[in-house]
Amino acid sequence: NAICPGNYFDGPLWMDPERGLFVQYLKSGKVPGATSVDDVKRHYESKVPMKRGCFPSDVAKAVLYAVEQSYETGQAIPVTGGQVMLN
Repeated sequence: NAICPGNYFDGPLWMDPERGLFVQYLKSGKVPGATSVDDVKRHYESKVPMKRGCFPSDVAKAVLYAVEQSYETGQAIPVTGGQVMLN
């Protein structure tokens, strides 16, 4: 089984002050009207049905769920705040 966290906005992929996705998206104008990294972050949080990014505690709960299963195998467990439902 695999835990598949998405929208981990507080991690280095998104938050790195020099190369993070929030900085890149602000510089490239990917989010119209955004004037700060916080504006870009709020934009992406608003796209998640739970209206927030994934926290380490969300991933930990998914791990605990997965290890307790005795008849579940070969599964990818999304921890995305429901965003995959929108695709």
